[in-house]
Amino acid sequence: MDNISLIDSFITNRAKKKLLINQVNDEIGLFYVNLIENYTREKDIKLVRKETFSENTVTDLFAEEVINIYFSNNKKAIESFINSNDKCIIFTDYKNYKLFSDIYLCINGYNYQKDINIYLKRILKINNSEILEFCLYMPHLTFSELSKYFIDESRYVRDKKIKEISNSILEIRKRIYNLKKNQKELINIYTLIKQEAQIKKFSFLTF
Repeated sequence: MDNISLIDSFITNRAKKKLLINQVNDEIGLFYVNLIENYTREKDIKLVRKETFSENTVTDLFAEEVINIYFSNNKKAIESFINSNDKCIIFTDYKNYKLFSDIYLCINGYNYQKDINIYLKRILKINNSEILEFCLYMPHLTFSELSKYFIDESRYVRDKKIKEISNSILEIRKRIYNLKKNQKELINIYTLIKQEAQIKKFSFLTF
């Protein structure tokens, strides 16, 4: 089962209680958050973001259906979420994803490009390379761009700045990788990481 179908099935099936997502980074994580928000809205399911787990949750068989979302890279906190009676989705890092992936239902965010392809092409029946390319480069802006696209599909044109920004980030990541590989110039690695963060911050403001 692909990740899009897995998320849809998890949300719909009341028997399924726990889903872990390796969000990789904030941009990819936001794509999955927005995807889940969209599905729960369509199914009239309440989605609640929580910072911490509360053991005082009382189960009400007649209450509205609720799915809690947690964000944590702390193993003990994740175990608390998992051992609760809540139906919840836990966003975490790759280390915890690997730790729990053989036991619980999990999604690897490193497959986000495949998931975006499936969602746009198969679920939404979109056959437009412009918006697909945009979403693959900027996963965190997928749903805002889809809103723009559906206003007037025939006249949709993505922002041309997207490729320039993406190429800049890609080049920086290559340089960081090479520096880390050679275990040299830690100050330069730090500078490049800050530079990438600034570009991402600018892209959020621009789009």
